[in-house]
Amino acid sequence: MFEKFKIGSILARYPKAEKSERKGALDKLDSYGEMVLPMTADELRYNRLLYADASEIFARMYRKDRLPTYIRGLSDLKENVRQLYKETITKNGRLAAIPALVDLLGSPDHVARKSAADLLVEFDDPSIAPKVIPFVRHENRDVKKTALDILTSVKSDRAADAIYPLLDDNDSWVRRKAIEAICKLKDKSTLPKLREVAAKEKDVGAIKAIIDAMGEIGESKDAEMLITFVKSEDMILRQMSTAAVMNIADSTLVPKVVELLMEDSVNLRRAAVDILNGLKDPKTAGALVKALKDGDWWVREIATDALSSLGGEKISSMIMGLLNDNDEYVRRSAVEFFCRVKDEAAFELLIGLLGDKDWWVREKAITALGLIGDPRAIPLLEKLTSDSEVKWALPSALGKMGTKAALKPLSALLKDGQRQIRLAAIEAVASIDEPDSLGLIKQAALDDDPEVISAALKTLREKTGRVWLKEDVIEEIGSASRPAPRRAPVVNTLSVKQGDVFTEAILVADLCNSTDLADTYGDNFAFNIMNEFAEIIMNAARNEGVRFTKSTGDGYLMTFDGVENALQVAVDTLKRVAERNAATEKKRRIGLRFAVNQGETRVDTNNDRVGVAVNMTFRAEGVKKEAMVPGPGAPDASEAFPLEDRILLTEAAYNEIKKNPAYKSRFIGFFELKGITGLHRIYQFLPV
Repeated sequence: MFEKFKIGSILARYPKAEKSERKGALDKLDSYGEMVLPMTADELRYNRLLYADASEIFARMYRKDRLPTYIRGLSDLKENVRQLYKETITKNGRLAAIPALVDLLGSPDHVARKSAADLLVEFDDPSIAPKVIPFVRHENRDVKKTALDILTSVKSDRAADAIYPLLDDNDSWVRRKAIEAICKLKDKSTLPKLREVAAKEKDVGAIKAIIDAMGEIGESKDAEMLITFVKSEDMILRQMSTAAVMNIADSTLVPKVVELLMEDSVNLRRAAVDILNGLKDPKTAGALVKALKDGDWWVREIATDALSSLGGEKISSMIMGLLNDNDEYVRRSAVEFFCRVKDEAAFELLIGLLGDKDWWVREKAITALGLIGDPRAIPLLEKLTSDSEVKWALPSALGKMGTKAALKPLSALLKDGQRQIRLAAIEAVASIDEPDSLGLIKQAALDDDPEVISAALKTLREKTGRVWLKEDVIEEIGSASRPAPRRAPVVNTLSVKQGDVFTEAILVADLCNSTDLADTYGDNFAFNIMNEFAEIIMNAARNEGVRFTKSTGDGYLMTFDGVENALQVAVDTLKRVAERNAATEKKRRIGLRFAVNQGETRVDTNNDRVGVAVNMTFRAEGVKKEAMVPGPGAPDASEAFPLEDRILLTEAAYNEIKKNPAYKSRFIGFFELKGITGLHRIYQFLPV
């Protein structure tokens, strides 16, 4: 008892002991013998000793005659304590510990058995196999499994022979574990036995293990047997066996796979095409071409992928015969092939498909002709610039033609009403190395869409090596060369139809004195100012989920889900414009006015927003101080009245935000709004 007290005292002081003191402490502990070990383990168990300190003590205390104490510690229920015993045995005991560890394999204590197995696996010594093999025949299932795990890990030559008898065990659980163990060996010599077992085994888990092993170590002759499992109703089994067949099969299996293409089950046909795709063998071409006529889209898609990978004149010739098939889905698959495989021999047939009744076929024919790059297609492609279903594919195809003749249809696409088509056309023009290309890009820089302008200016910089501004382009090519502005399209971000009625927040934004700017500095100057304003406000609007947008010439009409969204657009735009103005000469500074309303809007025949609420917003945006009407509670007329950079609210919009302390506003007066009966309260929003 007194010795335990002394040991405890040394262990208590050990964590704080200096390095020079520790040697003496370890010597004293060693003198007390193996009783120190469980006491050290307890200190670690209750976090009174660091793992590193406990490990240092355990290592110093190790002696062969104390090994049984370390072995007993493998059954400790505390993981870090158990790890301490295992680590010490690994570093110091190793070979000496093997007999005792093997004995633990038969222990009823699961923790001790698992710890012993872990160490034996870590030692990875094939010489332990003969000692472990008897446990394979143990009556306890878990003991059997532990022995199997060890044998498959050390990969002894005798492991397979020891496991084979379990493959015929009456217990399906034991058979499965034995099969899994055999498969883990990855030993080709076990294949005959696995084939024999696979032919009679009913347990799905065991079959999956066999399929997995055969997919790794199997031979081509095993692929035919695996076809049996490809036909399984079990989806996982079918997928595993399909993957395994793809790994080990060769062209000799093609006839068997083709038989699957005749099956009624779409799953089997998909598996068959997957296998043919995986084989990458020209001998599969005929079957794959037939698969292009399959009724299932996935079968056709995989067949197209496979044929594209194979390529070759013979395959191209076979697929050309399908380009005029009566079935549009067959034509789609066939023309898709030529989008991936360049074949000039298909040129005339692809030209014929430009008039196909199916838009998908027309679109893919354009792409395929672009891949071929024959400029003879340009006049026919030009006729499709008004085909709304496929014109978006034209810029890329024309760009790949790489000739001056392609610039004519591309110049038309640069004026298209869809921004994405104009952007694609800029990229295509830039790829054509012709003097006229630069002129077309400069024309695009005078577009009325900020994103298109930005793309054109960036392209000019890349092509010329200098930075371009819109003013530079205008100065160089002259205002007379500027394209006539397109009527800004009405843009609805949600699906609408004539007569739809919505309750929305309405925002009207106006560029102050735009007419004066044009009169003083010219149309080009005002045009550029408007473009800068457009770029700023559109970015802000997109961030707030704008529902509807329309240019009003020198401003915008927009709608949003809520007043908060509309106000945020106005605030963000004013902030960004203020930053811009601070770094800009006085004559180029922008002044803005905003009005926000909440009300009912209606969709007209042009998908535009109309209604009294819209009209009121426009009227509120333009109110002037001299038009203020005296009334009860109206502010004094001498108070400041903002002329620019203001955000005004109708009473309906004010009521939406007045209870929110984050929003500040003030009443500025009563106004008559033309065409709308009565006096109307107007408020000024005050950004924080």
